[in-house]
Amino acid sequence: MDTVILKKENLIGFLKSLNAARLIAPAAKKGTTSFEVIDDLSSVTLDLNDYMASPKKAVFPQTETLFAFKKQNGNLTIAPADRAQATVVFGIRPCDARSFQILDSLFRGDFNDPYYTNRREQTLLIGLACKEPTNRCFCPSLGGSPSSAEGLDMLVTDIGDAYCINVLTDRARSALSQSAPLLAEATKEQRAQKEQADKESLAKIRRHVDLQGMHEKLPRIFEHEIWMELANKCLGCGICTYYCPTCHCFDIQDEGDTSEGRRIRVWDACMFEEFTRHASGVNPRPSRAERLRNRVMHKFTYYPLNLGTIACVGCGRCIELCPVNEDIIEILEKVKAVHE
Repeated sequence: MDTVILKKENLIGFLKSLNAARLIAPAAKKGTTSFEVIDDLSSVTLDLNDYMASPKKAVFPQTETLFAFKKQNGNLTIAPADRAQATVVFGIRPCDARSFQILDSLFRGDFNDPYYTNRREQTLLIGLACKEPTNRCFCPSLGGSPSSAEGLDMLVTDIGDAYCINVLTDRARSALSQSAPLLAEATKEQRAQKEQADKESLAKIRRHVDLQGMHEKLPRIFEHEIWMELANKCLGCGICTYYCPTCHCFDIQDEGDTSEGRRIRVWDACMFEEFTRHASGVNPRPSRAERLRNRVMHKFTYYPLNLGTIACVGCGRCIELCPVNEDIIEILEKVKAVHE
Protein backbone atom coordinates (compact mmCIF):
# COMPACT_ATOMS: atom_id res chain seq x y z
CA MET A 1 0.00 0.00 0.00
CA ASP A 2 2.02 2.95 -1.25
CA THR A 3 -0.91 5.36 -0.98
CA VAL A 4 -2.87 4.99 2.24
CA ILE A 5 -5.56 6.85 4.13
CA LEU A 6 -5.47 7.97 7.76
CA LYS A 7 -8.61 9.32 9.38
CA LYS A 8 -7.97 12.63 11.08
CA GLU A 9 -9.20 11.40 14.45
CA ASN A 10 -6.44 8.77 14.37
CA LEU A 11 -3.56 11.24 13.98
CA ILE A 12 -2.32 11.02 17.57
CA GLY A 13 -2.53 7.23 17.48
CA PHE A 14 -0.59 7.26 14.22
CA LEU A 15 2.20 9.41 15.68
CA LYS A 16 2.37 7.15 18.71
CA SER A 17 2.60 4.05 16.51
CA LEU A 18 5.74 5.39 14.83
CA ASN A 19 7.51 4.70 18.13
CA ALA A 20 10.17 7.35 17.52
CA ALA A 21 12.84 7.96 20.14
CA ARG A 22 12.43 11.65 19.29
CA LEU A 23 9.48 13.25 17.50
CA ILE A 24 9.85 16.76 16.12
CA ALA A 25 6.63 18.34 14.91
CA PRO A 26 4.90 21.73 14.71
CA ALA A 27 3.47 22.85 18.04
CA ALA A 28 1.77 26.02 19.20
CA LYS A 29 4.15 28.07 21.31
CA LYS A 30 3.55 31.62 22.61
CA GLY A 31 1.09 32.46 19.86
CA THR A 32 3.11 31.05 16.97
CA THR A 33 3.88 27.63 15.58
CA SER A 34 7.39 26.20 15.74
CA PHE A 35 8.99 22.81 15.30
CA GLU A 36 9.71 21.36 18.73
CA VAL A 37 10.62 18.06 20.32
CA ILE A 38 7.20 16.71 21.26
CA ASP A 39 6.48 15.25 24.69
CA ASP A 40 2.70 15.74 24.61
CA LEU A 41 1.21 14.51 21.34
CA SER A 42 -1.90 16.63 21.86
CA SER A 43 0.26 19.74 21.34
CA VAL A 44 0.94 18.86 17.68
CA THR A 45 -0.79 21.23 15.26
CA LEU A 46 -0.93 21.11 11.49
CA ASP A 47 -1.97 24.76 11.14
CA LEU A 48 1.29 26.07 9.72
CA ASN A 49 0.12 29.45 8.42
CA ASP A 50 1.97 31.32 11.16
CA TYR A 51 5.03 29.11 11.38
CA MET A 52 8.34 30.67 10.49
CA ALA A 53 11.26 28.74 11.94
CA SER A 54 12.78 26.12 9.68
CA PRO A 55 13.03 22.58 11.09
CA LYS A 56 16.67 22.38 9.88
CA LYS A 57 17.69 22.36 13.56
CA ALA A 58 16.70 18.68 13.55
CA VAL A 59 19.90 17.91 11.61
CA PHE A 60 21.86 21.14 12.05
CA PRO A 61 21.27 22.48 15.58
CA GLN A 62 21.75 26.16 16.33
CA THR A 63 24.25 25.14 19.01
CA GLU A 64 25.88 21.72 19.26
CA THR A 65 28.70 20.26 21.33
CA LEU A 66 31.41 18.67 19.20
CA PHE A 67 33.28 17.30 22.21
CA ALA A 68 33.79 18.07 25.89
CA PHE A 69 36.83 17.70 28.11
CA LYS A 70 37.48 17.40 31.83
CA LYS A 71 40.77 17.44 33.70
CA GLN A 72 40.77 15.84 37.13
CA ASN A 73 43.68 14.65 39.29
CA GLY A 74 46.05 15.18 36.39
CA ASN A 75 43.98 13.01 34.02
CA LEU A 76 42.34 14.44 30.93
CA THR A 77 39.07 12.91 29.73
CA ILE A 78 37.60 13.79 26.34
CA ALA A 79 33.92 12.98 25.69
CA PRO A 80 32.83 12.91 22.04
CA ALA A 81 29.46 14.16 20.85
CA ASP A 82 26.47 11.98 21.68
CA ARG A 83 25.13 9.71 18.97
CA ALA A 84 21.95 10.98 17.36
CA GLN A 85 18.61 9.54 18.40
CA ALA A 86 16.26 8.00 15.88
CA THR A 87 14.07 10.97 14.95
CA VAL A 88 10.84 11.50 13.07
CA VAL A 89 10.21 14.99 11.72
CA PHE A 90 6.47 15.20 11.12
CA GLY A 91 4.69 17.98 9.23
CA ILE A 92 7.72 19.38 7.41
CA ARG A 93 6.79 21.48 4.36
CA PRO A 94 7.96 20.22 0.94
CA CYS A 95 10.21 23.28 0.51
CA ASP A 96 11.97 22.50 3.80
CA ALA A 97 12.44 18.87 2.81
CA ARG A 98 14.13 20.08 -0.37
CA SER A 99 16.37 22.29 1.76
CA PHE A 100 17.69 19.20 3.55
CA GLN A 101 18.87 17.86 0.20
CA ILE A 102 20.62 21.16 -0.50
CA LEU A 103 22.35 20.94 2.87
CA ASP A 104 23.30 17.34 2.03
CA SER A 105 25.27 18.51 -0.99
CA LEU A 106 27.48 20.58 1.32
CA PHE A 107 27.75 18.57 4.55
CA ARG A 108 27.93 15.22 2.76
CA GLY A 109 29.91 16.34 -0.28
CA ASP A 110 33.69 16.49 -0.66
CA PHE A 111 34.00 16.26 3.11
CA ASN A 112 31.52 14.20 5.06
CA ASP A 113 30.58 16.12 8.21
CA PRO A 114 30.08 13.33 10.79
CA TYR A 115 27.89 15.40 13.13
CA TYR A 116 25.43 16.35 10.40
CA THR A 117 25.49 12.91 8.77
CA ASN A 118 24.90 11.18 12.10
CA ARG A 119 21.67 13.11 12.59
CA ARG A 120 20.59 12.98 8.96
CA GLU A 121 20.84 9.20 8.76
CA GLN A 122 18.73 8.85 11.89
CA THR A 123 15.97 11.18 10.66
CA LEU A 124 12.75 10.17 8.93
CA LEU A 125 10.94 13.00 7.13
CA ILE A 126 7.14 13.02 6.94
CA GLY A 127 6.01 15.99 4.89
CA LEU A 128 2.75 17.89 4.87
CA ALA A 129 1.60 19.20 1.51
CA CYS A 130 0.79 22.91 1.66
CA LYS A 131 -2.96 23.38 1.47
CA GLU A 132 -2.75 27.17 1.77
CA PRO A 133 0.56 28.54 0.45
CA THR A 134 1.39 31.96 1.86
CA ASN A 135 1.55 35.16 -0.16
CA ARG A 136 5.36 35.04 0.09
CA CYS A 137 5.82 31.55 -1.40
CA PHE A 138 7.53 31.10 -4.78
CA CYS A 139 8.71 27.48 -4.68
CA PRO A 140 7.73 26.66 -8.33
CA SER A 141 10.35 29.18 -9.48
CA LEU A 142 12.97 26.94 -7.86
CA GLY A 143 11.60 23.67 -9.24
CA GLY A 144 9.42 22.80 -6.25
CA SER A 145 5.71 22.76 -5.57
CA PRO A 146 3.37 22.81 -2.55
CA SER A 147 2.97 19.05 -2.94
CA SER A 148 6.50 18.03 -3.93
CA ALA A 149 7.64 14.67 -2.54
CA GLU A 150 11.33 15.39 -3.16
CA GLY A 151 13.51 14.44 -0.22
CA LEU A 152 10.65 12.96 1.81
CA ASP A 153 9.99 9.50 3.20
CA MET A 154 6.24 10.13 3.32
CA LEU A 155 3.97 12.93 2.10
CA VAL A 156 0.73 13.68 3.93
CA THR A 157 -2.06 15.53 2.08
CA ASP A 158 -5.21 16.90 3.71
CA ILE A 159 -8.22 15.72 1.67
CA GLY A 160 -10.97 16.94 3.96
CA ASP A 161 -12.04 14.29 6.46
CA ALA A 162 -8.80 12.30 6.19
CA TYR A 163 -5.13 12.43 5.28
CA CYS A 164 -3.83 10.79 2.13
CA ILE A 165 -0.31 9.45 2.74
CA ASN A 166 2.13 8.66 -0.04
CA VAL A 167 4.69 6.15 1.25
CA LEU A 168 7.86 6.92 -0.68
CA THR A 169 10.79 4.94 0.77
CA ASP A 170 11.56 1.57 2.28
CA ARG A 171 12.42 3.35 5.54
CA ALA A 172 8.90 4.71 5.60
CA ARG A 173 7.38 1.29 4.95
CA SER A 174 9.38 -0.11 7.84
CA ALA A 175 8.31 2.77 10.11
CA LEU A 176 4.65 2.01 9.35
CA SER A 177 4.89 -1.60 10.52
CA GLN A 178 2.91 -0.78 13.69
CA SER A 179 0.50 1.60 11.98
CA ALA A 180 -1.37 -0.87 9.77
CA PRO A 181 -4.56 -1.01 11.92
CA LEU A 182 -4.96 2.76 11.50
CA LEU A 183 -4.47 2.84 7.74
CA ALA A 184 -6.53 1.83 4.73
CA GLU A 185 -5.60 1.62 1.08
CA ALA A 186 -6.66 4.75 -0.80
CA THR A 187 -9.64 4.42 -3.09
CA LYS A 188 -9.72 5.79 -6.62
CA GLU A 189 -11.88 8.65 -5.39
CA GLN A 190 -9.48 9.52 -2.59
CA ARG A 191 -6.52 9.51 -4.99
CA ALA A 192 -8.48 11.90 -7.21
CA GLN A 193 -9.13 14.13 -4.19
CA LYS A 194 -5.41 14.27 -3.52
CA GLU A 195 -4.66 15.21 -7.13
CA GLN A 196 -7.30 17.94 -7.00
CA ALA A 197 -5.86 19.28 -3.73
CA ASP A 198 -2.41 19.42 -5.35
CA LYS A 199 -3.73 21.39 -8.33
CA GLU A 200 -5.61 23.84 -6.11
CA SER A 201 -2.62 24.55 -3.89
CA LEU A 202 -0.30 25.10 -6.86
CA ALA A 203 -2.81 27.56 -8.36
CA LYS A 204 -2.61 29.65 -5.19
CA ILE A 205 1.07 30.50 -5.71
CA ARG A 206 1.06 34.13 -6.79
CA ARG A 207 4.74 35.10 -6.80
CA HIS A 208 7.33 34.01 -9.34
CA VAL A 209 10.85 34.97 -10.39
CA ASP A 210 12.69 34.20 -13.62
CA LEU A 211 16.12 32.77 -12.76
CA GLN A 212 17.16 31.94 -16.30
CA GLY A 213 20.80 32.97 -16.70
CA MET A 214 20.96 34.45 -13.19
CA HIS A 215 24.07 32.59 -12.04
CA GLU A 216 25.99 33.76 -15.12
CA LYS A 217 24.86 37.38 -14.87
CA LEU A 218 25.60 38.01 -11.20
CA PRO A 219 29.42 37.79 -11.55
CA ARG A 220 29.31 40.18 -14.50
CA ILE A 221 27.72 42.92 -12.38
CA PHE A 222 29.92 42.31 -9.34
CA GLU A 223 31.11 45.95 -9.26
CA HIS A 224 27.79 47.54 -10.29
CA GLU A 225 26.31 50.34 -8.16
CA ILE A 226 23.03 48.38 -7.94
CA TRP A 227 24.35 46.66 -4.81
CA MET A 228 24.64 49.94 -2.93
CA GLU A 229 21.09 50.81 -3.92
CA LEU A 230 19.74 47.42 -2.87
CA ALA A 231 21.50 47.55 0.50
CA ASN A 232 20.42 51.09 1.42
CA LYS A 233 17.73 49.93 3.83
CA CYS A 234 19.36 46.69 5.04
CA LEU A 235 20.02 46.68 8.80
CA GLY A 236 22.43 43.75 8.75
CA CYS A 237 20.34 42.04 11.43
CA GLY A 238 20.79 38.56 9.93
CA ILE A 239 17.19 37.43 10.40
CA CYS A 240 17.09 36.40 6.73
CA THR A 241 19.95 33.96 7.30
CA TYR A 242 18.85 32.55 10.66
CA TYR A 243 15.39 31.70 9.35
CA CYS A 244 16.56 30.49 5.93
CA PRO A 245 16.32 26.68 5.64
CA THR A 246 19.44 26.44 3.47
CA CYS A 247 21.80 28.89 5.23
CA HIS A 248 24.53 26.95 6.97
CA CYS A 249 27.33 29.32 8.04
CA PHE A 250 28.73 28.46 11.44
CA ASP A 251 31.41 29.41 13.93
CA ILE A 252 33.49 27.15 16.18
CA GLN A 253 33.97 28.33 19.76
CA ASP A 254 35.69 26.94 22.86
CA GLU A 255 34.21 27.65 26.26
CA GLY A 256 35.18 26.61 29.76
CA ASP A 257 38.31 26.91 31.89
CA THR A 258 41.52 24.95 32.51
CA SER A 259 39.70 22.10 34.25
CA GLU A 260 36.70 21.51 32.00
CA GLY A 261 35.02 22.85 28.91
CA ARG A 262 33.66 22.06 25.49
CA ARG A 263 34.02 22.91 21.82
CA ILE A 264 30.77 24.01 20.21
CA ARG A 265 29.50 24.79 16.75
CA VAL A 266 27.02 27.68 16.53
CA TRP A 267 25.13 29.27 13.68
CA ASP A 268 26.68 32.38 12.16
CA ALA A 269 25.58 34.67 9.33
CA CYS A 270 27.33 36.28 6.38
CA MET A 271 25.23 39.42 6.93
CA PHE A 272 27.08 40.14 10.19
CA GLU A 273 29.93 42.65 9.93
CA GLU A 274 32.24 40.53 12.08
CA PHE A 275 31.67 37.38 10.02
CA THR A 276 34.59 38.17 7.68
CA ARG A 277 36.65 40.38 9.98
CA HIS A 278 40.22 39.08 10.25
CA ALA A 279 42.19 38.92 13.47
CA SER A 280 44.21 41.84 12.08
CA GLY A 281 41.05 43.95 11.97
CA VAL A 282 40.89 43.94 8.18
CA ASN A 283 37.45 43.11 6.75
CA PRO A 284 37.18 42.16 3.05
CA ARG A 285 33.42 42.85 3.17
CA PRO A 286 33.21 46.06 5.20
CA SER A 287 29.88 47.36 3.85
CA ARG A 288 26.35 46.00 3.88
CA ALA A 289 26.30 46.30 0.09
CA GLU A 290 29.17 43.82 -0.15
CA ARG A 291 27.56 41.49 2.35
CA LEU A 292 24.19 41.58 0.60
CA ARG A 293 25.93 40.94 -2.72
CA ASN A 294 27.71 37.95 -1.21
CA ARG A 295 24.48 36.50 0.18
CA VAL A 296 22.72 36.75 -3.19
CA MET A 297 25.70 35.44 -5.15
CA HIS A 298 26.27 32.59 -2.72
CA LYS A 299 22.75 31.30 -3.23
CA PHE A 300 22.36 31.96 -6.93
CA THR A 301 25.90 31.69 -8.34
CA TYR A 302 28.49 30.10 -6.07
CA TYR A 303 26.32 27.24 -4.83
CA PRO A 304 25.04 26.28 -8.33
CA LEU A 305 28.56 26.41 -9.77
CA ASN A 306 30.19 24.44 -6.96
CA LEU A 307 27.42 22.09 -5.83
CA GLY A 308 25.00 21.95 -8.74
CA THR A 309 21.90 23.51 -7.22
CA ILE A 310 20.50 26.91 -6.24
CA ALA A 311 20.60 27.35 -2.46
CA CYS A 312 17.05 28.69 -2.20
CA VAL A 313 13.75 26.80 -2.07
CA GLY A 314 11.34 29.73 -2.45
CA CYS A 315 9.89 29.56 1.07
CA GLY A 316 9.86 33.37 1.31
CA ARG A 317 10.71 33.55 5.01
CA CYS A 318 13.33 36.22 4.32
CA ILE A 319 10.60 38.31 2.68
CA GLU A 320 8.11 37.87 5.49
CA LEU A 321 10.49 38.49 8.37
CA CYS A 322 12.72 41.31 7.13
CA PRO A 323 12.04 44.32 9.38
CA VAL A 324 12.68 46.77 6.53
CA ASN A 325 10.88 44.80 3.79
CA GLU A 326 13.85 43.65 1.73
CA ASP A 327 12.39 41.29 -0.85
CA ILE A 328 14.60 38.67 -2.50
CA ILE A 329 12.28 38.47 -5.52
CA GLU A 330 12.48 42.23 -6.06
CA ILE A 331 16.26 42.10 -5.62
CA LEU A 332 16.59 39.39 -8.26
CA GLU A 333 14.28 41.23 -10.65
CA LYS A 334 16.31 44.44 -10.28
CA VAL A 335 19.51 42.51 -10.89
CA LYS A 336 17.96 40.94 -13.97
CA ALA A 337 17.09 44.40 -15.30
CA VAL A 338 20.62 45.81 -14.94
CA HIS A 339 22.14 46.79 -18.29
CA GLU A 340 25.69 45.50 -18.43
